[in-house]
Amino acid sequence: MDRLNAVLTEMEAYAEKYNVPIINRESAQLFTKITAEANPKLVLEIGTAIGYSTLLLAANLAPGGKVVTIEQDEERIVMAKHFLTKAGVLEQIEIITGNAGEVVPAVGGKYDLVFIDAAKGQYLDYLRKVMDKLSPGAVIIADNVLFRGWILNNEAPRRFRTIVKRLKAYLDFVTCDPRFKTKVYHIGDGMAVSRYRGETNL
Repeated sequence: MDRLNAVLTEMEAYAEKYNVPIINRESAQLFTKITAEANPKLVLEIGTAIGYSTLLLAANLAPGGKVVTIEQDEERIVMAKHFLTKAGVLEQIEIITGNAGEVVPAVGGKYDLVFIDAAKGQYLDYLRKVMDKLSPGAVIIADNVLFRGWILNNEAPRRFRTIVKRLKAYLDFVTCDPRFKTKVYHIGDGMAVSRYRGETNL
């Protein structure tokens, strides 16, 4: 645990210095709790960045579990591998380089947990593309869903309105579709936690 915390602290410092978006401390506590309770065997992460949330996921896998994570920025992948190696978890992780919208449909397996933290305007597209890969009872966590509070107050600057509209569409989908049971947490920049109830709930 000391090794894990030491690497996480180093990653936080790196992220602050180089302006890399990572899950914040408060959100990380909830994220860790939910992941630990899910005890997932197979995890899909959409958006690796430098591997901060990847490390939290790997630390809470079921024995013999694996994280498949997707990132298109090759420089960030290099740093992610560096930190994940330092933490001693790289062997539990498969990093796929590419655009998530193109990669997700080709990824195999049935996932117990999916973490979405990539292009905010594409959240619903990612979810639709992963739905046939969800195990019964799978947990889907989406970060930054309240997007600076603009999802709630409808005051987004013009250049962000498309993203806000698409995030609202994501939240509407996971809130209203009977295949999901969703709770939105007002911490950090907002986190939506959805439990997949299966196609039988259509």
